[in-house]
Amino acid sequence: MKNRIIGVSYVAAAALMAACFVSCGSSGTNDSIADDFVLSSDQDDREEILKSLFTEGVYLTITEKSRSDPRCKEANREELGLPDLPNGEWYYTYDNLIEGMATMEKFGTESEDDNTNKLEIAAFLANIAQETGAGVDIDPVYGGLGCFIQEGGGSARDSCIYGGCVNTPGYDDIDTCKAHGNKCPAGDIGWSGRGPHQLSWPSNYLEYGRAMGEGNSYMNDPDLLTQRSDIGIPGSIWFWGYQENSDLFPPDVPFKPSAHNVVSGSWEPTEFDVACGRTKPSLGVITNLINGGIECGPNATEDGRQNAARRVLYFNAIANAMGVQVPDGWADDCSGQKNFQECPSYMDESSRCGVSWSVANTTCGTLCTDKSHCPAGEECYSDLSTVPCEI
Repeated sequence: MKNRIIGVSYVAAAALMAACFVSCGSSGTNDSIADDFVLSSDQDDREEILKSLFTEGVYLTITEKSRSDPRCKEANREELGLPDLPNGEWYYTYDNLIEGMATMEKFGTESEDDNTNKLEIAAFLANIAQETGAGVDIDPVYGGLGCFIQEGGGSARDSCIYGGCVNTPGYDDIDTCKAHGNKCPAGDIGWSGRGPHQLSWPSNYLEYGRAMGEGNSYMNDPDLLTQRSDIGIPGSIWFWGYQENSDLFPPDVPFKPSAHNVVSGSWEPTEFDVACGRTKPSLGVITNLINGGIECGPNATEDGRQNAARRVLYFNAIANAMGVQVPDGWADDCSGQKNFQECPSYMDESSRCGVSWSVANTTCGTLCTDKSHCPAGEECYSDLSTVPCEI
């Protein structure tokens, strides 16, 4: 039987291994994962450099309305042994943020141009504001940066929808999870979002732990990211430098680049990226990396589009407070971009569209990973001869 790609493409499968915090997790594929998170060789020196780029005065300005707001506490703080203080007063302090940023060797300091370094810090903070901020009700300008630590302020801690439950086998099955109301058994917890960027899924907790030299510690005890800022904040920095590669892509083309590489300029869009609307490095591309399936392109939800717009709003405000010169067109949303899952950065010439396998095999038609890339009346076929495309 000739291979016809019907619904779930190899790229969609690869997407499940992505380092994201909303809808991704381990798929059991053979994807290789690469990242730019290299532990700092001189933490103290990096902290001093970062303090000069992101001053305490700016921190006090952008966290003024959320830092001490009594609503910015985790609902399960007593259960977790957290201080009975607003999170801005013990977790998202200035020193803690600087310490967390400094864990990655390249974050905010790779460029010889300080404006580029400050651009990266501002983009990172803007996305924290969207992911775990207090929202526009508390702070319509800066998004209430530094308010929550967990998804739903702790209400999702026992959810099994992010790959199951820590101590209960079997709940990684979607039907099993659903049959139990999407909740882990009493006393057990799942891998829902924790930390500034809401790290989720067991594969991500595992990879982060390995990057920090802690093995499977964070996967086995994900609450560590909530209880300790020196683990939770670096977890978001780790994601920022996390690049996903695939064995199905050329070595120099990531399935998803890291946000760090987008800001630093080391990511270059392919011809397919350009065709997908990802024409140049921008805040919109970073939004696409974080939550593209919901916030980007024509299939974005209404709430998703609003969230993407808020990321731009918060970024512009934070960049202005930091004195960043934002390049023209950089602070965009991702409304004109298709997400990486539905429109990948690379397509293999052995998978093409056609009215039949034999026609596709002898014609260099539209490259595809699933039927959605094909003209009306055509299917996406794989294992084709590449000779027609070499002419």
